[in-house]
Amino acid sequence: MNTKKSSVWEGALLLTAAALVVKLLSTVYRIPYQNMTGDFGFYVFQQAYPFYAIAVAIAFTGFPMALSRMIASEKNNTDHLIKTSVWTSFLLGILSFILLFATAPFLALLMGDSQLSLPIRVISVLFLFIPLSAFLRGTYQGYGDMQLTAVSQLLEQTFRVSGILFISFYLVRTGYSSYETGAGALAGSVLGAAASGLFLLFFWKKGITPPYLSKAKIRVSYAIELLKSSIYLSLSALVLALMQLVDAFLFVNVWVESGMQAYDAKLLKGIFDRGQPLLQLGTVAAASVALAVVPEMAHLVQEKRKTEIQALTKLSVKISVVFGGAAAVGLICIMEPLNTMLFKNAAGSSALAVLCLSIIPVSIIYTSTGLLQGIGHGRYAALSILAAIFVKVAGNLVWIPYLGMEGAAVSTVIATSVAAVIQLIKLQTATRFMKHVRAGNLFAYLFALGVMVAGVMLWIFIAENMFEGASRLDALFISVTSSVVGGMLYLIAIIKCNIFSKEEWDSVYDSVETIRKLVDRLKKRRRK
Repeated sequence: MNTKKSSVWEGALLLTAAALVVKLLSTVYRIPYQNMTGDFGFYVFQQAYPFYAIAVAIAFTGFPMALSRMIASEKNNTDHLIKTSVWTSFLLGILSFILLFATAPFLALLMGDSQLSLPIRVISVLFLFIPLSAFLRGTYQGYGDMQLTAVSQLLEQTFRVSGILFISFYLVRTGYSSYETGAGALAGSVLGAAASGLFLLFFWKKGITPPYLSKAKIRVSYAIELLKSSIYLSLSALVLALMQLVDAFLFVNVWVESGMQAYDAKLLKGIFDRGQPLLQLGTVAAASVALAVVPEMAHLVQEKRKTEIQALTKLSVKISVVFGGAAAVGLICIMEPLNTMLFKNAAGSSALAVLCLSIIPVSIIYTSTGLLQGIGHGRYAALSILAAIFVKVAGNLVWIPYLGMEGAAVSTVIATSVAAVIQLIKLQTATRFMKHVRAGNLFAYLFALGVMVAGVMLWIFIAENMFEGASRLDALFISVTSSVVGGMLYLIAIIKCNIFSKEEWDSVYDSVETIRKLVDRLKKRRRK
């Protein structure tokens, strides 16, 4: 039993580590891309990007997880399931490609920019390649092989990021338009998906009958369960992509209807999109740390260990709030120098600061969605995300004409907060995890944040008076040193204020020890 549990943890941690690296790569490349193409070029890329993000969330996260669970639950014959899954994934991919390619001109017009048709059509080609990776990842995970999935994730992102940057650099240097450069950059995403699929196909496992040779039948019930579970399991990854999709259709149009020139509105959208890598950077730590404890939930639910379920839920939510809050507040404090350091100037800093508030609810969503799925309430999580979409649409229509970029940011904060609150309410009714939460814990958390803010603002004041200009080099020094000062002060504060109990620190320590043992085991295998 312990060996099996250890194996499950090792696989989960391996995939979590790979996902962390992938998320960092996916965040970092946007900065040099914006530097090469400018805010307008960044606008073009980001308008088509949500289609990629949604496709990848379902195909590379939801579908493999759903398929692997179904394979693991099928104790005897899996031929029917494997054949159904391969036909389902490829048919869905082909239909999605045809639909997106054919409707690209119409979608571009809905976005208020007919020239976006080319980038959207390029990203539609992705749907022809991702089914192979989705099917193979799910199959390998179902048979207990997490290493191939982890390596394929890293390979896919490496080819994708390299392709985006090299193609963009060439197209910018040779004088192509922003739309052509954006289309070329999006082709890098297609390249990454193709490389991942071919890598996995090369290692096709012996003993598993190829679906095209199998005499098994395609079962509609399997297909329906796969699609439904894929969407539920990818919800946490979808929340930011869906917020971006709403902005892609409404941001420019609402501005233009308010009397702004189309080009100026698109330029502002490019500036507003600077916030996306900041959101991903802010949530990556909280999401990854929380994910490391979530896989245990299904095991605890199966054994009906209510006390442990409460403790795990409380710790997971606490981690997301404590670290998500620190990331949000910290980024807000250093937004102007950080914006200058990363994107050449401080344009839109106030809107980006407001947008960073959504890091807290998004971190909670990442964690609570996984917990709700573990206790069998994935449908409730889905409804909360749908509610967030409606709030975001209404918020954009109401707030953008009055507040501009800040209005779009406010609508994202409110929408994600609504989803987070709905999910927390359901978690509370299902697990009663807030049973031992006291007001003193909240005051201690706010005090720790206050200490961090006071220290960072004091250091920024001192650092700014050390420099006469506001160059990117100055901004680099201020941003990096402020992050170090804030991080150290916050860590000391949360330890001194006993925000985490001894038992909770022990749980985190056990996870770290498991990671260390996994790394040692992988090193031994490499030596052999």
